Amino acid sequence: GARHAGANGIGRGRRTENMARKLRSDWWLFIAMLVLVCTSLVMVRSASAFKVPNEPFYFLSKQIAWSLIGGTLLMLLMRIDYRLYRHPLVVYGALGGVALGLIVVFFMNPINNTHRWLNVAGVGVQPSEFAKLAAIMFTAMMLERRMESINDLRASIVPIVGVAAALAMLIFFEPDFGTAAALVATVAVM
Repeated sequence: GARHAGANGIGRGRRTENMARKLRSDWWLFIAMLVLVCTSLVMVRSASAFKVPNEPFYFLSKQIAWSLIGGTLLMLLMRIDYRLYRHPLVVYGALGGVALGLIVVFFMNPINNTHRWLNVAGVGVQPSEFAKLAAIMFTAMMLERRMESINDLRASIVPIVGVAAALAMLIFFEPDFGTAAALVATVAVM
């Protein structure tokens, strides 16, 4: 019966609709990003000559290394189904990790009189940068899941404002007004 239904076309459309489509990467966006990275490398090279005259490639070599690490990470992340990023476990896990990181920085030694950096395996990490991504993921998830009650402020907007305000306050007290403002502005635009 099932083989016959598939052979004559009945049920084939339903099966096709239920099958996950292969996700394609946006290569034009990737190329634009690559052009921007290469342009920034040229700018870093120009600035390096003035900053460290004895080592003109000091900043450039560090920037190239980070660009290669970032490019590798990007290629790996492009292979992940984007629908994973809206799963509540991923979103709330990201929010929890970011909030923990934003609190832990206050117990770290200040760098330039600020508490912005975590030392992870010898690498300085700013949790506030990840907070922007977590806020975007949370806002998108809430807007998608509560679209039918978008006009009910308590159901849709209040949770978003609460999470964004909590993250922005933690970032603001590092102090990092620019990143806090960028987070709030991004959520407001969304």
